[in-house]
Amino acid sequence: MAASLQLLHPKPPPMTLVLYAPGSHLAALLEARLPVGMRVHWQDSAAPAGALDVHRRNGTCLVLLDYLDGSAQASNELARRLQRSHPDLPLVAVGSTSARNEEGVVAAVRAGLRDILDLEASTAEIDAVVGRVGALPADVPAEPAQGAERARLILLLGVRGGVGTSTLATHLGVMAQQLAPHRAGGGDAPDTLLVDLGQPTGDAALYLNVDSHFHYEDALRHANRIDASVVTTVMTRHEGGLRLLGQPAGGEGATLADPAVLMQRLRGVFGTVLCDLGGVPVRQIPRSLLNGADEIWLIADPAIGSLVSLDQVLKHLDAIGNRDARLHLVINRRNGPGGGLGPTQIAARFGLPLLASLPCCDRLQTSATHGHLLLHDAPRAPYLRALAPLLARLRPAAPPARPHSPLQNILRFLDRSPWKRK
Repeated sequence: MAASLQLLHPKPPPMTLVLYAPGSHLAALLEARLPVGMRVHWQDSAAPAGALDVHRRNGTCLVLLDYLDGSAQASNELARRLQRSHPDLPLVAVGSTSARNEEGVVAAVRAGLRDILDLEASTAEIDAVVGRVGALPADVPAEPAQGAERARLILLLGVRGGVGTSTLATHLGVMAQQLAPHRAGGGDAPDTLLVDLGQPTGDAALYLNVDSHFHYEDALRHANRIDASVVTTVMTRHEGGLRLLGQPAGGEGATLADPAVLMQRLRGVFGTVLCDLGGVPVRQIPRSLLNGADEIWLIADPAIGSLVSLDQVLKHLDAIGNRDARLHLVINRRNGPGGGLGPTQIAARFGLPLLASLPCCDRLQTSATHGHLLLHDAPRAPYLRALAPLLARLRPAAPPARPHSPLQNILRFLDRSPWKRK
């Protein structure tokens, strides 16, 4: 019987781990984190690629490259040589997501290495990465699971610069992440992504008070390698859980490349994707982005210049066939009594459904000056409460059995917000 079981469940071929690093100390460190009996063979980074041949004769060979302590450049050069000479060889970066070493991890992703052994991860997580990479062909890109729910893509299209699109996008993104249902993968599992393509570039990172080393252009170049592992390893994370993918500051004027493949990958990882297009001329927005969106929210304010821009945007969307039922209007900085056209009148004038009207809020600018969101300084501000109908639209397919209205849900969130002041 035992022999029959062995035939039905043959042992997997042995796996050999070869680490290229300037010194051997990292090999010993890795061995201590791997299952008992699994050895790591050290090779000097300067050794030729042919040195691997002796390790490839028996079973699977996994090559580990050192991306710690300034080794990224040498490992990138070695990775390029190995990708040319041994295209079927699995390459895995060894790095750390600690603040001191995170640039090495980003460099690995830019070099085309999708799999990362994070020394800050648990032993079980490191073992899982080794087992997964060793069991799959290296040249098969990871695909979203068949039948997996595709994330909703919401475009926040500011009709002109300065109407508050980035402010809205950052607050909405953080609140959406906090209100998201539990996802497989634990509390740190990515759910909401903010793609900041607005102009001026880099505003979302400023409002969220985060630094980003992995940008939109990087993601475009490596779109086929984007998966949950890459997202959690290299994409910027706000303390509230929101992930950010943006452009570096000072990059205004660059043409937006077609993100069709990238968006397909991102929508297979996240539950909701918000895209900030504040201040971007509508003619520069890639057609695939407009066509693929589930909803397009036009952000405007009651100023005459903003309304003229709104009219021009609608005419262009009409001309290219994108003026349809997906369009909704959000009026920011709504007028008080006697302040001209109100939000309802503006919506009627342009024939758009009014999704929300957001009140003026002087504290928004004050909070931004201090590197805070309004959630931190005034969690019960009317501006935040006015976001309830927007949050309710992010997941319209959710079961309707919730006992609370959207407004009650947002108030409950504000009560438990980690930024609430005592």
